[in-house]
Amino acid sequence: MLSREEVRKCLTNLDPVDVVRETLADHDRGISLLPAEAYLRWENSRGAYTRSIGMPGAVRSAYGMKIINASVSNPAIGLERAGGIGLCFDAETARITTIMEAGLLSAVRTAAVSAVGVDALGYGGAVSLAVVGCGAQGRMHAALLAERLPSLRKVTLYDRSPDAAQALAATLPGISAQVCSSAREAVSAAEIAVFTTTMDTGYVEPDWASSGALLINVSLGDLTDAAFRDAAAVYVDDVDLVADNPRRPLGRLMAEGLFGRPDSTGPARPLDGTLGGILTGRHRADGVASPYVVLNPFGMGVLDVALYAAVSAQARAESLGTALHLG
Repeated sequence: MLSREEVRKCLTNLDPVDVVRETLADHDRGISLLPAEAYLRWENSRGAYTRSIGMPGAVRSAYGMKIINASVSNPAIGLERAGGIGLCFDAETARITTIMEAGLLSAVRTAAVSAVGVDALGYGGAVSLAVVGCGAQGRMHAALLAERLPSLRKVTLYDRSPDAAQALAATLPGISAQVCSSAREAVSAAEIAVFTTTMDTGYVEPDWASSGALLINVSLGDLTDAAFRDAAAVYVDDVDLVADNPRRPLGRLMAEGLFGRPDSTGPARPLDGTLGGILTGRHRADGVASPYVVLNPFGMGVLDVALYAAVSAQARAESLGTALHLG
């Protein structure tokens, strides 16, 4: 069993972006398993959206499951919005071999997908970044992208809590970090804009984006329908995940017949591809394009499972963790 700090220690000797990139490509090649996720939603005593998601998956010799729970009211009581556990399974016996804290790895995986997207879609030379939503996901995105974008000089930040934005700005030494008074102000100043909020109603309009920007819609529903429709290109992580999830705007737009699968024919606008498809050459990315490009990853449990396997192997190599006997 691995605590968050033990997971963090393992990550110092791993590159999660490499793990995610390889797994996205493997998924596109058809050598992974990505079953439908289990989704349980309720409202807690504060009337806040609260949910539990179970995400099993397998790739190569890694089998496992992510259980990630969240409530949008958690930050108000001093908790991170989301937390959970990651499980590794023995491929022969199906017994659980490793249990680890998954909140940190969930943020790492999500940011790693965005980092792969930035590279694959041709934005690796960006000098400006916006982060809208400065919680755990926003902090992880800012840290990882600041590390991996060699030309990055400016980060604009917005959060409904100015203190959260100020705290994130303080973690970015050597980069000009500006706390903005509105989300639009932050987005309009950036070549890459990342949305890591708890919003479930679209508010980002097409004219917010700077010309040729990349909008990475990590959270539930920041982009309006018009922002999707007017994009030069729209990419996702997995088409089936999008099509099977009408709770999120792009899934709803597919259900309504406004967007279709890549290379589909008919009245629906085809999605332009998946990250895995770009990595394997099955789909094409044309690079920076006007008015802007959208990346809308929904979150693939198989990516978490691949990271769990890598962390578990590293923990065993370093003799980290607590041994449990489950019978």
